[in-house]
Amino acid sequence: MTVDMSDFDRAVAEYTTKLEIAKKMRDMGADISFIVKVTGLSEKKIRNL
Repeated sequence: MTVDMSDFDRAVAEYTTKLEIAKKMRDMGADISFIVKVTGLSEKKIRNL
């Protein structure tokens, strides 16, 4: 049995990109609530980056 991991790999890459963008935005002083809206990440996750 083979498993196509392309969807999984894509999801991981998308999540990683969101984390990187959120960290950059936070470091540049963007409002946390704005970052939540843009990335879809939780406020807690953004604060812990």
